[in-house]
Amino acid sequence: MRALVVGGGTMAAGIAACLAAAGIDTVVQVRRASVVDEVRAEIARRGAGRPVSVVAGEPSGPFTLAVESIAEDARAKRDVLARAEALLAEDGIVTTNTSSLRLADLAGGLARPERFAGWHWFNPAELVPLVEVVGGPQTPPETLERLTALSERIGKRPVTVRRDVPGFIANRLQYALLREAYALVEAGVCDVADVDRAVVDGLGSRWAAIGPFATMDAAGLDVHEAVVEQLFPVLSRQTDVPDLLRQARERGETGMKGGAGLRGTYGPDAVRELARRRDAILALLNEKGGSR
Repeated sequence: MRALVVGGGTMAAGIAACLAAAGIDTVVQVRRASVVDEVRAEIARRGAGRPVSVVAGEPSGPFTLAVESIAEDARAKRDVLARAEALLAEDGIVTTNTSSLRLADLAGGLARPERFAGWHWFNPAELVPLVEVVGGPQTPPETLERLTALSERIGKRPVTVRRDVPGFIANRLQYALLREAYALVEAGVCDVADVDRAVVDGLGSRWAAIGPFATMDAAGLDVHEAVVEQLFPVLSRQTDVPDLLRQARERGETGMKGGAGLRGTYGPDAVRELARRRDAILALLNEKGGSR
């Protein structure tokens, strides 16, 4: 099996590392020759375990699988997907790693949309076990079944998204929580550090163990129903960008990559330490959850 990953970011590097670690012959295509060595080193750092070819020009097919993992720009993604599809073997599958765009909006330029699917990974791709397998408007069940089987082969734990909705499953859940988090901070109920602490030390640890629905089953559905009746009517229904986020962006803040974000400023040592802690915990959870 040969796989093509298109993209030069950390997500593409992590996906390539996972594929290579599973014994798949993997090629990564980047836009600029100047980043080839950097991307190759990042893939190795993420545990590929075998060489991965990184090229800036047109790669040589055919490929059994193509993974588009570039920025969330629909036009650019459609172009990359069409180019990648042209390099596929007759039974090859082309996938997008989009996290917010609808597959229906990305499939228009493809010659064989029945071989197109969403394959949504989460950063860091080599450590987070979840992948979402999503069908486009013309994706038959057998294409999704092949992609699900491949996900399991490389050590991932796939879920199938039965309808092509923006954000799929995990991001919709994440952003629903973030909407309420912003609302609580802006209402003066708590600060951003309190929100992070509540999730990491409370919700996160419980949900990592058994998930939100199983947690409610454990609490008792009579109790759950009573709390729903009290809380659902008062939860945030905000549809605009929160003021807290808008103001941060107006100040030019971009998060850790720019040295300042919602939690304040970040020096290089702080960023490295947070990444080290995150990766260590994710690796442990991945190991503990392997039998689920």
